Amino acid sequence: MKSPFAKVFKLLVYILVFAVGVCAGGFGVTVVKAKLFPSAGEAVVQYNGNQGVGPIIDLDEFLVNLEGGGIVKAEISLEGINAKAEKELTSKEIFIRDKIINVLCSKKIEEIKTPQGQEQLKKELLEKLNAVCNDQINEVLFKNFVYAF
Repeated sequence: MKSPFAKVFKLLVYILVFAVGVCAGGFGVTVVKAKLFPSAGEAVVQYNGNQGVGPIIDLDEFLVNLEGGGIVKAEISLEGINAKAEKELTSKEIFIRDKIINVLCSKKIEEIKTPQGQEQLKKELLEKLNAVCNDQINEVLFKNFVYAF
């Protein structure tokens, strides 16, 4: 006859094996689901070999006072949509710089100190600069971005 301890031990082993199996199965389903159905934020971007990088226009450094105190120092480059865009962007550089300074001056340090805030700033700059440059800018790039109180 088996002791009560052996029965309890055997039951605990079965429960443990079952729990490990459920956890492993749940993990496996999660991994497979993530691979088959990526969420919108994790969608894989496919590289199109025909798309190249447009011309890069480096702007002089910006040192700007922020709204509410603080300063930002930024080196910004612009990617044009094609080779023709470089000429237009170069000819409108003073207007581009003015628009960038106006946008930066309107920001509070809390708005730009996080990576998400800096990405939002890039989007806003792209929108405002494309209004000045007839949609000739593909991307706004920060080569250097430093803020201080």
